[in-house]
Amino acid sequence: MAASSTDPTQQLNDYIRTMHDQGILDDNFDQLLALRREQNPRFINELISMFTNDAEAYIAEITNALSLIEVNFSTIISKLHQLKGSTSGIGGHRMYQACCELRVAADDGDKDRCDELFLRVKEEFNTLKQCLDSISQMRSNIISNGTRSRRRRPL
Repeated sequence: MAASSTDPTQQLNDYIRTMHDQGILDDNFDQLLALRREQNPRFINELISMFTNDAEAYIAEITNALSLIEVNFSTIISKLHQLKGSTSGIGGHRMYQACCELRVAADDGDKDRCDELFLRVKEEFNTLKQCLDSISQMRSNIISNGTRSRRRRPL
């Protein structure tokens, strides 16, 4: 009976590659991975957590701005600018593209189109969040199991 399992680091790399192939992540995420520091192996997980918290706050503010009878498009544009920057920084390709399309509708003052495109932004955020949560969980498992794996000796 052969007990063979895929290396968790390879599983993580394969998952990230799949997210690239699906257009969810872009090269900016890879640049973040290259920045990780050995002194702080949880650096990427911290960045993911900060992005998620910030993005949720921006989305809530845009939701509020779009729900007003007199829509303040300058507020939407301002919060969307922050959301786009955060999304680009974390490497969220499809979400960034959705934000760009929403920006055009906001610049045009097209409330109906903004409502429609904002739904897409929220869908892409949910997809990106699931992806990043999975990456964060895999990384946490690798970090916590890393010490134990190094101590094991083959039979």
